Amino acid sequence: MFLDQLFKWQATHDWDKPAILTKYIGWELFLNKGAAFGIPIGNTPVIFFTIPIISLVIFLCIKELKKNLPSYTILYGLTLIISGASSNLFDRLTRTHVIDYWLLGTAIINLADLLIMVGLLLYSLELLHTQDAHYK
Repeated sequence: MFLDQLFKWQATHDWDKPAILTKYIGWELFLNKGAAFGIPIGNTPVIFFTIPIISLVIFLCIKELKKNLPSYTILYGLTLIISGASSNLFDRLTRTHVIDYWLLGTAIINLADLLIMVGLLLYSLELLHTQDAHYK
């Protein structure tokens, strides 16, 4: 969360113009007032849904920790999701928008978005792996 907030500060204070490294990679300041993928939803509804989702992910972490053999892949994935979601929630609560800064393809995202995506991927893959193990 700290590194993402540092990049967001840098994007709003030092990156005064876009820097395109290649056609699809670079950085550019984008103040995202919508939800994920720029879906045009107001700040208040996004906050209203984000807080329960973060709470659910924390609950899943606690539930995993209580197991005799917790999955560290699941815990790592959930921790990444909590970190990314908390950083973006902090933006919404303090600025009413999320600061995005990395240009990847046709999207402009931030480190928090990347943490959420990687966390979801790890969590999902581990769930699939453990379900496959139950059926064998």
